[in-house]
Amino acid sequence: MRRECHPLLSGLRNRESKYSHGLSSAEMESLSSLCETLLPSLSPIPELDGKQNQPTKAVQAFYEASGSQTPVPDEMAELLMKSGLPEAVFLVRLVLWLLSTRLGTFFLCGSLCFGEKWPYLEIFSSISLDKREKVLQKWFKHRFLTPIRTAFVYVKILILYVFFSRVMSSFQDSMLFILWYFHLS
Repeated sequence: MRRECHPLLSGLRNRESKYSHGLSSAEMESLSSLCETLLPSLSPIPELDGKQNQPTKAVQAFYEASGSQTPVPDEMAELLMKSGLPEAVFLVRLVLWLLSTRLGTFFLCGSLCFGEKWPYLEIFSSISLDKREKVLQKWFKHRFLTPIRTAFVYVKILILYVFFSRVMSSFQDSMLFILWYFHLS
């Protein structure tokens, strides 16, 4: 007679997950902070005069929406693993792994990863948003960091696609917006 054990002890919890991208929790934390840097929330809602001009709940939700909200990084990782080129997947996972370690963050971000408290080297997700934006700008403009730039552009395209395909109803609108966004930047 076979005895039943608790589902958490048998490992069933891992199989119940909706996503099967295979990224570690440290890589997902780095990816979430990267997504937040690319699409930060517009959280301070501008004050409007009068009671009739107050923003609706939909407008408030739009201002609070961010690229790091729960399903977006997981869906982006799922899309990366299922339909990404093997070279790009390897490169993105390498960058995410490096960003999840203190030494790798120092290697990729330079002096911007220094903190004021112990430990003085911070991982990418612990760096302030302003410093992370400066790091991404540095990656995009540097000539010799072509592999990192490639991974950055790949993540940028995927996060924009996932985020705006949730907002927009059709694939065509999402792709037109992404092309428009890259034309501006």
